[in-house]
Amino acid sequence: MDIKFNRRFHEKELPDMKTIRNDAKKIADGIEITETLFMKKYGVKSETEYKRKMMKAGKIMKHGVIGWNSWQATAEGVRTVYETLEKEGSHIDRLGMICDWIMGVPEEYRNRFQASGSLIFNNPDEWKQIGQIAPINPHLGDHMIGSLNSVENVKNGLGAGATSIGNLAQYFTYEYPGLDMESYRTEDYIKAMAVMGEFKDRGVCMHCNLDDGYGAQFHDVANLLGWAKLERYMAEELAGGRVAHCYGNLFSDPMLRIVFNRGISKIDKYQTPGTFVNGNTIDYGMSMAKNYSVMPTYALADIACQLKYPTGYAINAIPYSEALRIPSAEEIIECQLSMDMVIEKAPYYAEYIDWDRIEEEADQLVAGANVFFERVINGLDDLGVDIEHAGEVAAVLKAIGPEQLETNFGAGEARENAMRGRVPIRGTSIVQTITAIKDDVLSKMSAENLTALKGINVVVGASDVHEFGKEVVKNVLSEAGANIFDLGTSVAISEVIDTVTESGSRVVCISTYNGMAYSFGKALITALNEAGMDHIKVLMGGRLNEAMDGSDVPIDVTDKLIALGISVDNDIDKLVDTVVKFNDEANR
Repeated sequence: MDIKFNRRFHEKELPDMKTIRNDAKKIADGIEITETLFMKKYGVKSETEYKRKMMKAGKIMKHGVIGWNSWQATAEGVRTVYETLEKEGSHIDRLGMICDWIMGVPEEYRNRFQASGSLIFNNPDEWKQIGQIAPINPHLGDHMIGSLNSVENVKNGLGAGATSIGNLAQYFTYEYPGLDMESYRTEDYIKAMAVMGEFKDRGVCMHCNLDDGYGAQFHDVANLLGWAKLERYMAEELAGGRVAHCYGNLFSDPMLRIVFNRGISKIDKYQTPGTFVNGNTIDYGMSMAKNYSVMPTYALADIACQLKYPTGYAINAIPYSEALRIPSAEEIIECQLSMDMVIEKAPYYAEYIDWDRIEEEADQLVAGANVFFERVINGLDDLGVDIEHAGEVAAVLKAIGPEQLETNFGAGEARENAMRGRVPIRGTSIVQTITAIKDDVLSKMSAENLTALKGINVVVGASDVHEFGKEVVKNVLSEAGANIFDLGTSVAISEVIDTVTESGSRVVCISTYNGMAYSFGKALITALNEAGMDHIKVLMGGRLNEAMDGSDVPIDVTDKLIALGISVDNDIDKLVDTVVKFNDEANR
């Protein structure tokens, strides 16, 4: 195996699993799960217990997401959503509270950083109110387990009555620049899993959104499913907990959503109900008219799947404004009400789906997933990793990265000219979409443009975990002849500076999504100027917004980025011409 390791610490430094599990038990002994309004209303002790009842009754459950940057705004929003839907004869089962990235940083370090515009719990009282606003199950996803603050967040979350806490996947992809604490983070990550495991008999489960981790970066769905099996292995078999997977952000093919749901159920040894199926965010864009049509295309498939195979997944109604701004309570309610009609009509579609074919394709994915899983575990064993230690396994998988994992251990047939050297058993939606966008752009380009970037070096990266925009840019520029220096996701400013210096690049392309466009852009321009690189051209695209001047929701920061000297042209069709122009200007 030709594997290059990006180790941040040596995994053998970690305490043994017995010590970690013993520490976790002591922590768990001091936690009491508060009864929430949701638990009181439905007479349950956890979301898992509730979901098993709903699965038995054949009820479709609904999920929503709320994420403003003050507790007051969040509490008012939750009440508004619940009370309005109740008045309309509708319902919502669960709400995910989107926490700011700063919640993933230990409190003693937070004064070093600027928040990005999402929810921050400022004191114990705000934590305790999570489940006391309305009888909706509170879900904690981002920047909980997997962050630098995993154990503390689990203690607070469980104490507040949240019985589904995530996001396991973020250990592998979210970074906290300026805090080099990878050994601590890994130990804390595994310990938090073990704490959650102490409450598994109560129905507590660990949430894991595959699309927020390495799952978003695999090209083969079979390998993605195999990765889910690896996550289960670490969290369930080694740390003693229960995992509820989530997926869907990057699944635009409706039937693939059903096939994958069937496959992920087949690898679930303990049959833990899923948290929610996320909506397809690939197809949401800047046109509201088009966005209105997206939700039914994915929701029909997700609902039909739950009618045939009740696995506990709530269906996420993503507001139509998702790609434009942080949705308001009214926009959340609008999409939830639209979802009711989809739920009503889905049974007619479910009756005509070829479920035998679904089973056959799911079995093919499972077979590939098992191959990937076994190859990875055997490979780690050969590399001297203690495969019975969750921390060692996690740390080394992170040091290897998804591209090398897929190249060396992928389930697909090896073929020299294929992407990553293997033919996917089933290509992911994001790969299909990136290819389609790239082909569309190239079809419009002149013959001269197809070689316009030959010999030009370009640095590309994403400011957060979302790599879709970065991959589109990378593929288009590569086809036009550019030499690409891909920094991946959650890129550090220092890494950009170092790569520009080493590669001699004159152009930097940054994709951004998570409401941090201005902070990242300002930090990058400042660092370039301090390094004597004010001639370097920066292009930013994606969701160009951020919470500014005390606003509760991120606002458009396009003008502020332009004032910094950053290009904000989001037109992919003009990308090659823009980079040619920038490179020429930088070389003058």
